[in-house]
Amino acid sequence: MNDLITNGTEIKQRIISEINNAKQLIYIAMAWFTDRDIAMAIIEAKNRDLTIDIILSSNVQNETVKLMLKGAGINVHAFETGDTRGIMHHKFCLIDNRLTINGSYNYSINASFNNVENVQVSDDFRIYSQFLSEFERLRYNIDHNIGVNTTSSSSITSQEVKTEQPQPINIIEAFSQQLHNLVYSAAQINTEEYKKKGYEKSKDNNGNIEIFRTEYDHIKEEIKTYATDESLGSKKNILISNISNAFESMKTNLETEKQEKITIEKRNSDLETRQIKDKISELKKEKSIIESGNQSTGEKGLLQINKEIEKNKLERRSLEQSFVIKKFWTIGTVLILIALGVFVFYLSIFFASAIYKVFFEGNAIMTSLQAGINPGIPQLVDANAIINIFKQQGTLFGIIAALFFLIPVLLSNLKILGSENKLLNNLMFWVGLLIFDVVVSSMVAINTDEIKSLLAGQKSTMQIWEVVKHGEFYLIFTFGMFPLILTHFLVDYVVKAYKKSKPEMVDAEKNKNIQFLDEEMLELNILKESLSNRIKENETLVNENNSKILNLETEINNYENQIDNKYADLQKKTKIIFDEFNTKITSGKIFTDVIFDSIITAYKSGFIEHLPKYYATDEVAVRVREIEQILI
Repeated sequence: MNDLITNGTEIKQRIISEINNAKQLIYIAMAWFTDRDIAMAIIEAKNRDLTIDIILSSNVQNETVKLMLKGAGINVHAFETGDTRGIMHHKFCLIDNRLTINGSYNYSINASFNNVENVQVSDDFRIYSQFLSEFERLRYNIDHNIGVNTTSSSSITSQEVKTEQPQPINIIEAFSQQLHNLVYSAAQINTEEYKKKGYEKSKDNNGNIEIFRTEYDHIKEEIKTYATDESLGSKKNILISNISNAFESMKTNLETEKQEKITIEKRNSDLETRQIKDKISELKKEKSIIESGNQSTGEKGLLQINKEIEKNKLERRSLEQSFVIKKFWTIGTVLILIALGVFVFYLSIFFASAIYKVFFEGNAIMTSLQAGINPGIPQLVDANAIINIFKQQGTLFGIIAALFFLIPVLLSNLKILGSENKLLNNLMFWVGLLIFDVVVSSMVAINTDEIKSLLAGQKSTMQIWEVVKHGEFYLIFTFGMFPLILTHFLVDYVVKAYKKSKPEMVDAEKNKNIQFLDEEMLELNILKESLSNRIKENETLVNENNSKILNLETEINNYENQIDNKYADLQKKTKIIFDEFNTKITSGKIFTDVIFDSIITAYKSGFIEHLPKYYATDEVAVRVREIEQILI
């Protein structure tokens, strides 16, 4: 329920209706309280034995209603009029530990008929609990002369939901009031008659305080005779029986209420524990799926991943063992490499000598002849040709001459450069070995004939096709061809030995499979790490939820101990009250005390009720304080 009312008349009717329907208690905090209709509804509730506490602001306009309420025996908490410690500006009412009425509405005639007001009527326990906490803070501050805006560490605060209702003090007060009412009903005193008498006396004597004092003494003497009434014996027996029954009933009610609280709390705790256990069950099921996989969805678990990792390792090991790998560095390979080095050195000198003869030797001989020196016929192959080229033509030509042999070597071994075309490789082999060597041999033969003619003072007449008639052609061809052929086979042997020492070259398909397995292994390890982390997170959540269950068990045990201690204390206090009443009943003193308190309270209420009709508010307050002094 959450009703919002904005009509002043309807607000007043609703407030009075809720007060009339109250069964246990009424707490009110009100800034301005001048509406006597609401005040009378509260007084009638008090007469129904409800627990009532009122907090009023330090406002002079509240004095009349305050006196009415106090006259009816209602607890009113308020600073004295004009107190400067702060204004209590609340407007709320709490009923039966369930209902909250709060808003802008003051309990005044203006609020009902003249002002635009609002109240909210709610049965939300959270709202009730917050207002109850504020009410108890204010009541404590007022009773201990602390400013209304001060939050004292000693002030009474609302307990948590577990220990909220009912408040222990109210149970004790209610039991005491119950016993009091049993005594009061046994006395059979008509307090309304004394209230009317007080009103008439006040009216006839203009609220004279001395008249009140005289009547007070007279009433006191009048009821002393009641203690000697011979009819008290039977009343005592009946009354002792009644309060004994009330005491036993209170013990039973307290025990029942205690068990209800524990049962409710256990039920809530069991519900929360069951929810946590369901969560733990879900987490364990999820962990099982992570570990073993999900057959319905085909999702792989850690178990399957580990099996695949082992399978991957076995396949890779099997492939590695299937390779036939030969060592590259063997005695035969070393000897071949030495022989290859020798042939490379020889070919470098041989082809450098050919370049020197073709391009530079004729000029050198011409220069010598011009200088009058006949150098004679040069050697067919000059070992110093590279040195001469470096000296005469420079470093660039020297390097070109030294590396010129690579052209026929590379042409005859094209496949080492990556060529897989067999036709092209065979063609280039013969180009490198035959054609290239024929061209070089022909040029050397022609150049040799020119040098001989030059030394003889003649001009060479040899044609290109005539080179085959000269021995130089065959010598160069032979000394160039065979080393190139041997070099080709030496290079081929070294390349094959190298390839046989490398797995990726021995069997490319198997090596490709190994690379695939390595990539698969990387993915499997990543997935394994991810699943392992999920399992760790899952185990952490399970441990956290198990800790929550242990905490709940500890909390419920602590709560049971608190409840046991609380209700044991209540049982003890009710026993003390029962014993006090029993003693007073046995002695007869209870009758005179109860009768006197009831009669004088009713008389005082009637006497005070007339004062506002004759005196101003300030004077009413003064006379009420004088009356209170008489009663002390």
